[in-house]
Amino acid sequence: GAEYWLAEMKPSGVEPSTMTYGAVIDACAKAGNLQRAEYWHNRMLEANLQPSAHTYTAVINAASRQSGSAAEIGDMTEGWLQKARESGVLLDSVLYGCAIDAVGKTGDAERAWRLFNDMLDRGVRGDCTVYAAVARPFAYRGNWVKVDEIAAHMASQGIKLSDYFVYAQLLAYAMAQPKQVERAENCFHESLRHGVKVNDHTLGMLVRAVGRERCAVLLREAGIRRQVPRAPGRGHVRPAA
Repeated sequence: GAEYWLAEMKPSGVEPSTMTYGAVIDACAKAGNLQRAEYWHNRMLEANLQPSAHTYTAVINAASRQSGSAAEIGDMTEGWLQKARESGVLLDSVLYGCAIDAVGKTGDAERAWRLFNDMLDRGVRGDCTVYAAVARPFAYRGNWVKVDEIAAHMASQGIKLSDYFVYAQLLAYAMAQPKQVERAENCFHESLRHGVKVNDHTLGMLVRAVGRERCAVLLREAGIRRQVPRAPGRGHVRPAA
């Protein structure tokens, strides 16, 4: 695999580059092998090669795939993000987005929010994917007020709405106690006005928020001809942390 070819390069007189190491680290990350990703990242530094935001992103991606508590995953993620800061690499939204997504998937909304604000404080502009990543852990808790706050900030930055964020909003309204049916309907109409295409994921969450009958009416009023799916079951929606 990738590790074998990298190990064979030096004996063959070929000096690996940061890009070469990055490809190997990425392969280890995709396999969920944090130990090997960290090993090759350290080997790259020992070779006096300059790391990049991509190499740190790959290691954080590997950390996010490990089993462990929210605190353990969060500490690993923040540890590597701090190393990226100290290395002097140009921090970007992809790196921060990966870190925010990693801790958000554990349900640690507060840590995700803190990392998001650290990104903004450092002048890094997030895209809709990053905003969706920080919104999701709050959405799973049904905290639609926070999700709407994040949506307002995203709009103030002129960032285009996407189906990823619409899903997070509908999820928040569906998980709220009580459900925010009217807000879910308004969110659906707003997404159409912004040209966001309806897909199975957002439509399924709309059903969960407003019910199948009302969803059918909304689709008919919007002139959208497609079958109304069943709402995703509890097994398809992670419970709040």
